[in-house]
Amino acid sequence: MSDDNELYAAARLIQWALRPTERPTAQSEYRELLERYLEHLQFRDTVWAIANGLGLHIVAAGPLGVVLSPTEDSIFTAKLSDYRQSGGADERLIDGLIHIAIIATIYPRAQDLEDDSIIVRHPITIEAVEVTLQDICHRLEEEARKQPDPFANDRASGFHEAWRVYRDKVSTKATENARASTTTTRRMIEQGLEFLRKQGCFTHPLQGSQHEYQPTWRYQVMIQEWSATHIYDTVRSLLDSSSI
Repeated sequence: MSDDNELYAAARLIQWALRPTERPTAQSEYRELLERYLEHLQFRDTVWAIANGLGLHIVAAGPLGVVLSPTEDSIFTAKLSDYRQSGGADERLIDGLIHIAIIATIYPRAQDLEDDSIIVRHPITIEAVEVTLQDICHRLEEEARKQPDPFANDRASGFHEAWRVYRDKVSTKATENARASTTTTRRMIEQGLEFLRKQGCFTHPLQGSQHEYQPTWRYQVMIQEWSATHIYDTVRSLLDSSSI
């Protein structure tokens, strides 16, 4: 059985992993614990056991850090209120569609998801995500015209409803102080990207504009894991017929 020092070290590694903006390259303790995890099977098993007890799944571990994903019943699972303090069902539908568009902007082709997650992806902008979002909705509209009931199943019906809500919302609307309204889609895209940035999923390029968002290794690992779900496949089927 693991001694107290090993249990403490394993818990410390999990604590570092729960700080998504921290990097092993900048924190010596994190780096040393990560090396121990990668090199010693017994210590790795101890880390896994503690993580499982906390409702955490270790998605990946490498030189750039440890990526954790909470289970549905974990205390670490994010709540809707963590993302949006106010807003109704319409805003939540668009929020979901925006995050699909963010992924599709980073990975314009389905085969891109098969690339090694260590490969650095190009930065994206709010404007680029807006273009992708419009393309998704345009294709949903085309599908609706071609078939009398193209969204018969529950999953596709959800996309259809999100498209209808987005279609009726103005993408940009100036406020009195010339800043984007919080209810416009571009402002919602910015909020989504900023939320992900605070979770360690994006950074602002060192030499780039504050309006550019560079996806991190952490985000790419999580998306490649998530991309196996049918939701992404549904959206990709709408977009694969043309480049974004």
